[in-house]
Amino acid sequence: LPKALHPKLERALIVGYGIGSTAAALTDEPGLVHLDIADISRDILDLSREMRLGPARNPLDDPRVTVHLEDGRQLLAANGPGYDLITGEPPPPVIAGVVNLYTREYFELVRRRLAEGGMATHWLPLMNLSAPAAKSIIHAFCDAFSDCSLWHGSARNFMLFGTREANVANSSDQFAQLWSRPGTLAELTNIGFEQPEQLGAAFIGDAAYLRELTRDVP
Repeated sequence: LPKALHPKLERALIVGYGIGSTAAALTDEPGLVHLDIADISRDILDLSREMRLGPARNPLDDPRVTVHLEDGRQLLAANGPGYDLITGEPPPPVIAGVVNLYTREYFELVRRRLAEGGMATHWLPLMNLSAPAAKSIIHAFCDAFSDCSLWHGSARNFMLFGTREANVANSSDQFAQLWSRPGTLAELTNIGFEQPEQLGAAFIGDAAYLRELTRDVP
């Protein structure tokens, strides 16, 4: 979604590497200049090399990628250039310590490190959350991002989306460019987005909707 919406996505940060799917998608972006990856587990990074199948190059080997073996909060709290995209994909908050990456304070750190017009996404795993906990996280995100929105992924995976005053919108032709690249088209089709309009259909609600939904939740 940020690749389709951002007019010039050059610098990005991923907090929580997983098996590298998001990193691979970003390193496939021709305009990307630099990608930082923050993860506290060297084992996860090493294991990701065993999980990726086929001839595709591992994103960790891309010269534009810098890996930081540290807590994403520490990286965000340090001084440095702003990011066009910060995406949070840590484990679910039911795991000890990870809840600190689902708080208002963390989301405020994310917003502070975005460049003007930058975008932030954050995984919301509803299969691991009670309804009050999910609403509390949404409330925290919307406290940090005035233009928060919620998007559907697959199954019970949802995504929070916010920006730092992103006032420049891509044209419909620019939005649809992802579907003109053979490699990206295959990935999008694989997850059910066979045409651009289907990505827009994943939208659930805007800031006004989310604030009404969470107004009685701390």
